[in-house]
Amino acid sequence: MLKKVFIIHCFLVCWSLQQAVAQPAGEHPRYTSTWGYLYAESGNEKDPMGIFATEAPVYVLDSSDTQYKVQVSNGDIGFIARQPLQKAMFGKKSPGEPLQYFYRGNSGGQCPHYYVQVAQLRVRRSPSTASTAVRRAGLNEMVCIDYVPLYTDGWVYVGDHFHENPEYIQMKFLGAELTYEQVLTAYLAVKGKDQERELAQVGRLREIAWTTYPHLKQALTYWKESYANAGVVDVKVDIDFELLLANKFQHELQAAAYAAKVKALKLHFEWKGISLTDGKITDTQMEQLALRRVAEIPDMPECGWEPQYGYAGPNMVVAFEENNKGLLAGSMYKLFFRDGEQLILGAEHMDGNYGEKDFVNHFGELLSADWISEPHVYRMQNGDAGLFIFRFVDGKLASYECMYYC
Repeated sequence: MLKKVFIIHCFLVCWSLQQAVAQPAGEHPRYTSTWGYLYAESGNEKDPMGIFATEAPVYVLDSSDTQYKVQVSNGDIGFIARQPLQKAMFGKKSPGEPLQYFYRGNSGGQCPHYYVQVAQLRVRRSPSTASTAVRRAGLNEMVCIDYVPLYTDGWVYVGDHFHENPEYIQMKFLGAELTYEQVLTAYLAVKGKDQERELAQVGRLREIAWTTYPHLKQALTYWKESYANAGVVDVKVDIDFELLLANKFQHELQAAAYAAKVKALKLHFEWKGISLTDGKITDTQMEQLALRRVAEIPDMPECGWEPQYGYAGPNMVVAFEENNKGLLAGSMYKLFFRDGEQLILGAEHMDGNYGEKDFVNHFGELLSADWISEPHVYRMQNGDAGLFIFRFVDGKLASYECMYYC
C-alpha cells in the first residue's frame, strides 16, 4: 500500500512539473540576463523541457548555489542555471541566442516572434484545450514569445505582460511568416482533388488576402467557387458583401487625392439642432446639450494626446484641447447613435438607421477594414493624425470613434 502511495505521489510531482499552469494575474517577474534552457529536474541537464529568450520573465520559486527553480511565462516549472536576474527589461539580447527559436526580424530589433499558421485559431485563457477561448487569432498574426516548450503539444504565452488578460496558443500552430503566394500555391495544389483540404486551404487564402488588398478579389472569388462546388454554406461568411468590399478596396488613392476627398466631405455632427464640428465645438454647445464636464476622459490612449478636459453623456464624449489658433475647442471622441445623433459626410446624413451597404457604396474607396478580426468596422484616414472609426451592428451604424496615432 505504501509503495502505491509513493508511486502516485511521484507521478503527481512529475506531472506538475511538465504541465503548464496559468500564472497568477498582476505579479511582477524578474527577467533573465541571458537565454538558456529550462530543465524538469534539478541537476539533470540532458533533456531540456524548454528554452527561454534573453530578458524572459521568470518567477523565482527557490534557489541554490547553481540553479533557480522558476516558473516561466506559460506556467512551466523547472530549473535554470543561476544568472543575474533583472528587475526590468532593457531590450537587449545575449550572445548566441538561437535564431531558430527567437527570430527578432531582419533588423534584429523586434521582440522574438512567430506567426499563426492556421485560420481562425482559438486563443485560450489558460494553457489547456479545455480552457475558454477568449478570441480567435487570424492567419499570419504575429505573436511575441519569450519561452518555447520543447515537448509535444506545449503552449506559449501571448497575452499581456502581467497576465491580467492571459492568452495562450499551442506552439505547434506557430511558424514563419507566410506570404499570399505560399498560401495560394497550397490551395491550388489540392483544388479539385481533396474537398476537405480544399475548403481548409481556401479559408486560409481568404484570411491572408484580407491583409493584402491587391489579392483580395482573387481570393474571395476562389472561396466562393470552392464552397459552391462543395455544396457547402458557411453562414458566418457573406461572400457577396466581401466581394463588394474587395471591389471598393482594390483601387488605392494617392495620398494627396485621398486627403482632398476626405476634406471635401466636411465631416461634422448634428444633435438636437446643434451642429458640432471638430476643432470648433464650444463649452456653450456642450451646456446646451446638457453634457457634464469631466476632468479626465476614460480609456484614453496613453500616447501623448492629453485633452485638458472633456464633456460626457450617455452616448457622446467630446475632448477639449488647444486648437491650431491656441484656443480651447472640442472634438468628438466617441459617439453612439442611439438618440437621433447624426454624422454628416458630404451629402450623407447618417444616424442609427443608416445602412452599412450604403456606407460602403458611398465611401468604399476611402475605407479600410481588418475583416477577419474586426468585421463591420471601417477606418478612414484622418490626415497624418489618426483615424475615424465607424462600427456597424446588424447592418446599421452603431458608433463612431476617433483614434490618434501614438
